[in-house]
Amino acid sequence: MIKKIYLSLLIAMITSNLIYPCSAIVLKNENQILLAKNFDWTYHDGIIIKNLRSISKTAYYTHQGEPAQWTSKYGSITFNQNGKEMPYGGMNEKGLVVEMLWLDLTKYNINEEKKYLNELEWIQYQLDNFETVQQVIDHLNEVKIYPIKGKIHYILTDKTGESVIIEYLNGMPTTYKKEANVCQTITNHSVHQSEPYKNQIKGIRKNNTAPTYRYYQLEQKISNFKVKTELNEAYAFNVLQKVTIPKGDFRTMWSIVYNVHQKSISFLTDTHKEIKNIRLPDLDFGEELTYFPLHQNEIINLSRELKSFTEHISYSYLSPSLIHLGFDETVTKDISQHQFLQSKGVSSYFASNYFHFEISIPLEEEKQTVFIAVMDSEEQFKKREVVTGGYLYGTVPNNGTLMVHIYGLKNGKYSMLTFIDNNKNRNLDFDKQGKAMEKYATFSHFTFANENELTFSSTSADFSISNAQVAVKWNH
Repeated sequence: MIKKIYLSLLIAMITSNLIYPCSAIVLKNENQILLAKNFDWTYHDGIIIKNLRSISKTAYYTHQGEPAQWTSKYGSITFNQNGKEMPYGGMNEKGLVVEMLWLDLTKYNINEEKKYLNELEWIQYQLDNFETVQQVIDHLNEVKIYPIKGKIHYILTDKTGESVIIEYLNGMPTTYKKEANVCQTITNHSVHQSEPYKNQIKGIRKNNTAPTYRYYQLEQKISNFKVKTELNEAYAFNVLQKVTIPKGDFRTMWSIVYNVHQKSISFLTDTHKEIKNIRLPDLDFGEELTYFPLHQNEIINLSRELKSFTEHISYSYLSPSLIHLGFDETVTKDISQHQFLQSKGVSSYFASNYFHFEISIPLEEEKQTVFIAVMDSEEQFKKREVVTGGYLYGTVPNNGTLMVHIYGLKNGKYSMLTFIDNNKNRNLDFDKQGKAMEKYATFSHFTFANENELTFSSTSADFSISNAQVAVKWNH
């Protein structure tokens, strides 16, 4: 049996615009329950959608198997970039809140024989079907996640005051639940990785692009939180401000505060900083699918201002967002049409043309530092830009096999460079004779005579679902 291990301490991106932060915190006392979230990303546009109850739904067909089917019991308000049915987070009319954040070490059990949905449909599924955190936990193993791109974990809360973080680290969901009046926070490392940084920042880069630093700041807010503190939206936005990434291509695009007891949502965006709000009790979830753009200051109370939402409007947001994630136009049209038709498919463009990498990297010693980068073009290689989810760098505490998963890549040619970074400089080092000084591997069988031979073509191979499981063999 392969001993599977995971990176600890440090996971960083090869270029600063390809990190994947987000921060979330659940603040609770006897009078209030607030879930506050910063959405940090490189793509700007977004909308809120009013999702209806009593709508029959079918998950998007991604592979041979049975997509999940259900009928929505509850209406919800969600924050979306990728059309309806694939939100980043939201609240339903019973007060259940679900949000997601990036987690690079995520591994879904894609081969499990269960009805499936993708990682964002999972959010809408919970909002459609359940009232409480405990109900979500009780039904967690009824469906599996077959992702189209994202490696994410989830944070939820409800009217009882319970909250939970749900992570998929080795195929199976793991839950970390907190009772009423016990606050909870998470950023972009697993719960297990994050906990050592609750009360100390030694060795942490003191910058909000660092997940551990944001986690530390939020935990300090929890530690200093007094039960009698006046807990309201202003307080929560102030907490989010402490972990905001204010500028750059990668920045905080919007900040949200969900008020569970009032069933209201307040938010602001990076370009429109007036706080907008919407109250779910003021909405009719029995008629007309509606939406509203996030980035505007003209209308503050959105409850009675939502506009009719059509596939044409949905596609105008969905297509550029999914293309930004690396999908082609054909699959964006396929997904958009499915979201409005909701028919049970037996094939899809995604299923025929996209695959998931599983890369196994053998580590013979403890505490080795591993570099891996996957790129999909000569241009990306020259710029040192990786595919979404295609870069890991960190120190592995144990020997064994490091499993790396990259989801939702189109069939084609990909380049990989991985090496044991003995010098911890994130470079494959060569001696004066041009020989590599560190163990390395690529997708090709080419052995480099010198550093100049390290190119996209010399490190790449063609891939599809037929050969997507790659076992690394080191060159010495």
